[in-house]
Amino acid sequence: FNQTVARTGRLSSSNPNFQNQPKSKDFPIRAAVVSRFKNGLICEADFSGLELMVAGEISRDPQIISDIQEGKDLHKQTGSIIYQCDPSEVTKEQRQRSKSFSFSPLYGGMGANEEEHIQEYFKQFFVIYKGLKKYHEELCVGVLDNGIVQTPSGRQYYFPNAKRTRNGRITNYTQVVNYPIQGFGSELTVLACIRSLERFKRAGLASKLILTVHDSIVVDVAPDELESVKNILKDAMENVPDEVKKRFCYDMLLPVTIEVEAGKNWMEMEEV
Repeated sequence: FNQTVARTGRLSSSNPNFQNQPKSKDFPIRAAVVSRFKNGLICEADFSGLELMVAGEISRDPQIISDIQEGKDLHKQTGSIIYQCDPSEVTKEQRQRSKSFSFSPLYGGMGANEEEHIQEYFKQFFVIYKGLKKYHEELCVGVLDNGIVQTPSGRQYYFPNAKRTRNGRITNYTQVVNYPIQGFGSELTVLACIRSLERFKRAGLASKLILTVHDSIVVDVAPDELESVKNILKDAMENVPDEVKKRFCYDMLLPVTIEVEAGKNWMEMEEV
């Protein structure tokens, strides 16, 4: 791994093995990802709840907007529906287990193959977020009209053969409702990388951006640069709406926040 990074100076973000490694201490291969610098660190900055934020941003669902502005814990909401209890009664373990389901409805999933209590969450999600459901319906109508879905940046996805199916959905339904959210989220991460790299160079840092994983940025941190790296990532990522405004002439409504972890390798990390 280190020889590859040393030779190329970077890791390809298209490598699916690095993109899809489980973020868990039960997956020890992550411990092989270490710094190229003696006494260096691996740091990962993760957009907090980016999927829901983007869904609220482009659908303008009033409940999503309210939940984000009030700092609502969506994973506890998920747990309360799945485990049929008040959000205040959701345990830490239940919240963690619920995370894998929290954002699935955003991507067109219906939980058809899940247990009954999981399916109930998928149903309740769109009862809570009616505006998002309406947005999904509008996407489908638009695709049937002109074959196009579009992100706020202007990026377009083309579905020329879309048609209504017998169950009332459209062909490629999952992709049609998924791509605008995933696409705009990816664009925010790329813009944050550009902003971070500019600031790394300006500050004369030796630390390197080495990988993006969906909505996070991984950095190989040189000794004594963690505080500078953390501050730059915070500025670059949380103020990415400024970059969106400058490049795409689009004003984002919702705030962006991040969480940052660091450690001697990509598995043994703590929040910083």
